[in-house]
Amino acid sequence: MTEESPCWSSEPYAPGGGGTAEGALKNLDGTELDPLTLLVRESAQNSWDARIGDGPVDYRVELRTLGPSEAPVWRDLFAAGAPQLRHLKLRASLARPVLRILTVTDTGTRGLGGPTRADVAIPGKSDFASFVRKTGSSSKINGRGGTYGFGKAVFHLLSASHTVVVHTRCRVGDQLETRLIGWAVHESYTVETGDGAKTFTGRHFWGRARNGYVEPLIGEEADEAAGNLGLNALPENETGTSVTILDPVFGERDDADAMRWIVDAMVWNLWPKMLPEGGDAPMRFSAGHEGRIVPVPRPSEVPHLRPFVWAYDDMNQLVEHKSMGRALGRLGMRKFISPQGKPPRVAQEAGIGERLHHTCLMRPVDLVVKYLEGPPFFEESGGYAAVFRADTDMDRVFAAAEPASHDAWLVDKLGGDERRLAKHALRKINDAMKEASGPVSVANEAGEGVSLAGMSRLMAGLMTGTAGEGAEAVFATGTMSSGGTTGAGRGSAGTIGAGGTTSPGGGAGIASGRRRVLYDGPPEHDVVEGEAVIVQRFTLPDAGSCVVRGRPVVALGDGRGVETEPPVGAAIPTVLGWRAENGTVMNGSSLHTVGGDGTVWSLIVRPAPDTMTELTVVVETGGGDR
Repeated sequence: MTEESPCWSSEPYAPGGGGTAEGALKNLDGTELDPLTLLVRESAQNSWDARIGDGPVDYRVELRTLGPSEAPVWRDLFAAGAPQLRHLKLRASLARPVLRILTVTDTGTRGLGGPTRADVAIPGKSDFASFVRKTGSSSKINGRGGTYGFGKAVFHLLSASHTVVVHTRCRVGDQLETRLIGWAVHESYTVETGDGAKTFTGRHFWGRARNGYVEPLIGEEADEAAGNLGLNALPENETGTSVTILDPVFGERDDADAMRWIVDAMVWNLWPKMLPEGGDAPMRFSAGHEGRIVPVPRPSEVPHLRPFVWAYDDMNQLVEHKSMGRALGRLGMRKFISPQGKPPRVAQEAGIGERLHHTCLMRPVDLVVKYLEGPPFFEESGGYAAVFRADTDMDRVFAAAEPASHDAWLVDKLGGDERRLAKHALRKINDAMKEASGPVSVANEAGEGVSLAGMSRLMAGLMTGTAGEGAEAVFATGTMSSGGTTGAGRGSAGTIGAGGTTSPGGGAGIASGRRRVLYDGPPEHDVVEGEAVIVQRFTLPDAGSCVVRGRPVVALGDGRGVETEPPVGAAIPTVLGWRAENGTVMNGSSLHTVGGDGTVWSLIVRPAPDTMTELTVVVETGGGDR
């Protein structure tokens, strides 16, 4: 093999020493995260850090078996000159009758640009060297979720031979440049040579040998090699990166189960980047297995995650250290009826059980750090979910408190004012969860205590869709008893379909003269003029004069639907009035208004004691029955 032919080269120790390959691998031993979860978290953070401008980042994970024309190329290119088996398991992987690869690809990113050598520095342009060459390097740039530090070692951990292939296209000056390099890590070792013992770091690189180190293949040669290897082609005239793991290992999981785990890890760890749903989300996620699409659900479609999405929308409570004059972050909180059944295993790994009583911690870049557990909700069927996003000025502080896996805030490792601020933030969060876990009482007009512990409860486990046009939603509208206790049960507030209305059972029907209404979240408990009530927010997207009516009924809760004829003398839920965005409350069973201006209205209902209330909002044209 000539010097110019692509080949493997094992990295010797420099005269001044340096880090070992196993040092990077063992640095991740402290995390309890599953390697597949860690892969998603680390790679997605790196993809986000490499984004271009304000455009979306496309992030994809794909698992497949190499075809009969691709597998021989891998063996031909990477077996020749590979390190001995005792120093690297690559030869064993390549000898398998079936070769599989797991590839993580991002586009809408700048690729791994900058110098390909670690000893050449160009300020602000060091992605290739930081990712491929350096061990434990980190970024000091604010606004980044992660670093190209020890976490990148997870790519190697998931390979039976600790071998990956990096394929990237970046911009060098005014030109686009494609780069391809093989990269493997194992254990440091010593061999005897004619010149005596020689020690090696355990890092190995495949590419073109240049003066004792390996350069990546460049340009057309890189594109041709990537095509022959069966690697996904990067979009023409665009930059991006793919990292391919050879011979991935998933423990006791089969391939299909591994891909399901990866998708769940995307949703539970990256869901803030998926918002707004169906709109201009900053990241777009996809997955594939053997050429088939593995669906990535929307966060609001995952019952145990949905309450965190609501809390994210409510993230308007300022958390601050008043005596130091520092804003620490913002907090949102929601209470609800706990979803039914167990959450996905990825969520269980993060500490989420059947009952929700957690705060999702995140830095300003909206990447999940962890789910912090609080005290359980005082009612067994209830729960709460909160989201805390650190203030931009606190990003550096919380980043410094994270371990290599970025999955915790170890504030005790900080010092001075930074430790004081971080501990204060966590104390405030824990105080908020403690308060949310217990009953909350207010006084009604008679001065009697009325429990509002069920505020904002949503039967998330029974949801068949998200609140909005054309969806059917099932809400818990917790009921107020005359003795001051709160009950909860199943009710429904369906949305109005285009040109139709939703019946109390949630089924859509077409009705002449009807207008649309869009529900703005679940019903909430509130106090209006000292009275405990249920409030349903909504908007009227159709322009023109209309009449809005509320139809509260008692849901029987035993599968028999709703109570159309209540017993003689029994209390029934009653429409008290309507509230405009400016807080003005208008009494009456109907609302006469004009739609299409984006105004958020609230239907105010007095629930019947010790019952379950089902709400429906009906909109009619101005000429309808009043």
